[in-house]
Amino acid sequence: MKIFLKFCLVFLLGAFAACEKDSGTKPVADSWSYLASKDGLVNNNIRCIRHSGSHTWIGTEFGFSSYNGSTFKNYNTPQGLIHHQINGLTVSEDGIVWLATPYGLSVLSGNQFVNYDAESGLSYDYLYNIALDEDQNPWIATGKGVSYFDGSSWQIYQKDQGNSLVYNIVRDIEIDQQGNKWFGTEYGISRFDGSNWHTYLADLPLADFVLDLYVDSKQRIWIGSLAGVSMLVNGAFTDYNTSDGLVYNQVDAITEDLDGNMWFATQYGASRYDGAVWKTYNTANGLPEDWITSIEVDQDGNIWFGTKTKGLAILKRP
Repeated sequence: MKIFLKFCLVFLLGAFAACEKDSGTKPVADSWSYLASKDGLVNNNIRCIRHSGSHTWIGTEFGFSSYNGSTFKNYNTPQGLIHHQINGLTVSEDGIVWLATPYGLSVLSGNQFVNYDAESGLSYDYLYNIALDEDQNPWIATGKGVSYFDGSSWQIYQKDQGNSLVYNIVRDIEIDQQGNKWFGTEYGISRFDGSNWHTYLADLPLADFVLDLYVDSKQRIWIGSLAGVSMLVNGAFTDYNTSDGLVYNQVDAITEDLDGNMWFATQYGASRYDGAVWKTYNTANGLPEDWITSIEVDQDGNIWFGTKTKGLAILKRP
């Protein structure tokens, strides 16, 4: 009887230990939420997302929305927006919203719009994106160079025969902690430190067609292109593509989460890279569709995915 009781005790202790081990290694299931036009979003074709304070700003094919966590406030041409298609947006520290469209620039301050086009100082009407420097002045990526506004006058930077912008079709702009301006063009990358220009060209021609730039928390430059994604550190490129684990080689948007993981948006889903392992997110594991146009991280670490036709998907941070 004692031997039997001892055997039972050993068995139960082993079972408890196994349960504890299993519970410790069991992965946490992803938690998703979704927002679309049925919830108040202005349009389901998302083009860009920016989180600022307690609000998330969503640029779409037909207007843009501000979301406070429960309700949407929508803006379009009847409210003063220069054009309904929002290619890029950013928000200043004092809450001014800067919006890039194919027909110029709209600036929303409070409830009032001020619009700019080529006739009022821009180098070109077709705008791709906007970045704000430390003085909260905008640097604007256009189809004919870069436009800079100091609050009173415009300055234009374009390719010429000397040391300057590498190419005039500028898709994106990022500004690092040192104040360097990085310009991603359809033919390479230019860096401007306020006085001098430097050009970076990739080994592959498709990698020079830049779609998105991102400066991560370590001040590394990430480049989304037609050839995948590259990391630029001290002038040297490290390239990643589908052979490494990236879901698709055209990378349209990049962000970094609060844990230091990098996220890449493509037409065939999104990829997460932790520095060693790649993971794909698509319709098989939570996204409402595979075509991801934009990606953003909010103050709580949740990942916001903008889709081509099905609105927003939010992956909750575990």
